[in-house]
Amino acid sequence: MIAVETIAAHAPVRSQLGEWRRFVVTLLLVLSPLLLAGAALELLAWRVGETMSPAATAKWQAEAPDRVWRGGDGHSYVTYKLARIAELKPDIVAIGPSRANAFRGDVFAPYSFFNAGLTTWTIDQDRRFLELMTKDGYAPRVLVFNLDYWMLSPGFDHYWGNRFDEAPAPHVSDLMRVVGQFAQAPVDLLRRLPATDREHGLFALLTDEGFGPDGVLTPKPTTPDPTRLQADLTEAGTPPAVMAEHLSPEQIAKFDRFAALAKAKHVALVGVQLPYYRKILDGLNDPQDGIWREFAGAEWRRHLADAGVLFFDFADMPDYRDKPEYFIDSLDPDARLTGQVMRRVMADPQVEALLPKAGAH
Repeated sequence: MIAVETIAAHAPVRSQLGEWRRFVVTLLLVLSPLLLAGAALELLAWRVGETMSPAATAKWQAEAPDRVWRGGDGHSYVTYKLARIAELKPDIVAIGPSRANAFRGDVFAPYSFFNAGLTTWTIDQDRRFLELMTKDGYAPRVLVFNLDYWMLSPGFDHYWGNRFDEAPAPHVSDLMRVVGQFAQAPVDLLRRLPATDREHGLFALLTDEGFGPDGVLTPKPTTPDPTRLQADLTEAGTPPAVMAEHLSPEQIAKFDRFAALAKAKHVALVGVQLPYYRKILDGLNDPQDGIWREFAGAEWRRHLADAGVLFFDFADMPDYRDKPEYFIDSLDPDARLTGQVMRRVMADPQVEALLPKAGAH
């Protein structure tokens, strides 16, 4: 009797377990198309390179000299470029907005170089990038940075404060960009997949443009047509080329903190104001634009020297200011013109003392 009662007592338990198993199997069968679709999309996003971590992307790019990456939402490439710098530990790093894209490493040879353009727009962002770059003990010998007059204008951070992303985008955001592109043009995306052996990131895959292993962005073509720059939506008075009556004491204080951090890290600062096209320069003659004149004045230049910053102002280069073929847009000189600038910078005795091997190869 006891054995029969025991078997009877366990029968409902076995029945419940069997029902749960059937429920789970049925649920998996119902959900399997969604699970397979999700797995396929994850695989596609990984193949495109959009969901790879910055560290994984940096290692992937280090494996071949012709690999390019450009993904994300286009706001900031801080985490990617910091990962590449951690991988390379270059002697010289260049930072700044799009105007920094044209810096190249050839003028610094044999010193190693990395272009971290499209990462910083404000002085505070320059300082924070330097902090993040050096937090594990590495520091470059020289930091080349864009120093434009507008960075010293009151409230300039308002325009660009939200473009500096210290954390990678959430995985879901990266995945949804691929999902959106696949939904819009599935055949086009799939036919580009063979290129993923050398191109990663949705933007790079769709346009063949991206950051090379040295951080340099694929150059954009220019033409001598002046109407191209007249219609490029850049002008004096429009961000970033804002106007102001005076240099901002608040921005000067931020600059001093940036310079002090570089000094504490034993990093030499080389600031450069790269050339502007004629349209911008002509617009800076407004009497209300006192910041432009103060920036070029002796007092600010003494302040830079006292802070230990080597500064070179090539905003107006008469030989090039009227030549649109040397400008991507009215604010962004191309690599040829930037190369001319940097060769002059490298010929300066103080820079030669910082980089004595450059030019000797």
